[in-house]
Amino acid sequence: MAGDGGSLSLLKGTGTEGPKLSGLQVRGLRAGYGVMEVVHGVDLEVAPGELVALLGRNGAGKTTVLAATAGIRRGRNDGEVRLDGLALHERRPAQVAAAGLALVPEGRRIFTEMTVRENLRLGAFIRRRSAASEIEAGIGMMIDLFPPLGIYIHRKVGELSGGEQQMVAIAQALMARPRVLLLDEPTAGLAPLLAEELYSAAIALAGGGVGVLVVDQDMHRALEYSSRVYVMEAGKIALAGTSMELRSGSAVEKILRGIDR
Repeated sequence: MAGDGGSLSLLKGTGTEGPKLSGLQVRGLRAGYGVMEVVHGVDLEVAPGELVALLGRNGAGKTTVLAATAGIRRGRNDGEVRLDGLALHERRPAQVAAAGLALVPEGRRIFTEMTVRENLRLGAFIRRRSAASEIEAGIGMMIDLFPPLGIYIHRKVGELSGGEQQMVAIAQALMARPRVLLLDEPTAGLAPLLAEELYSAAIALAGGGVGVLVVDQDMHRALEYSSRVYVMEAGKIALAGTSMELRSGSAVEKILRGIDR
């Protein structure tokens, strides 16, 4: 399903020439709801062209980490979020998105009464100065990445399957040409084959220079496709390492099952 990364060169951030970019860096992130803190000093990073997984049991704080990183979570929110050295933690969500950080939340949040093309064009809205030809080129790249979107380009999104709607949601976020893409449970409820296709697309994005941070409940799938993994427990990073290292042991599974180590 996914291309080889070369056709996605226009997605390499919003221009990757010049000094080497540092990607996403999160330091001492604390976030919660009202007076209740549920994320306690999380540190993580995603380099350009890297696919990183964030794992943990339900309630561990994974979604809160993504939302706080993207600047869309209200309530308590402390710590530093930097993208290529630029501080984002005191910026509004639209400013965070304009800087090159995109979040695809669980549940998709796309416009089901609009067509696939209309949804994709909306994704490019943040790049207001983009020429029409540039937007059309972006739509073409999304079709290369997700071929079914070309078939259904004029169909209302509400008429598509869950997997196809997830493709639209990711493609819409990519139309803003982010440097880092945050995916919250992108494969939830999807058949295994569709889940694998979405991961193949994520790998292609990484090959094109986009950093990808994905939350997934499927430990084995995340370890197979990612290069590095963070595992959360009770609002903290309990374990971190390369996927190859963590595949060979039982530490990740013990955390996810709540077994004393």
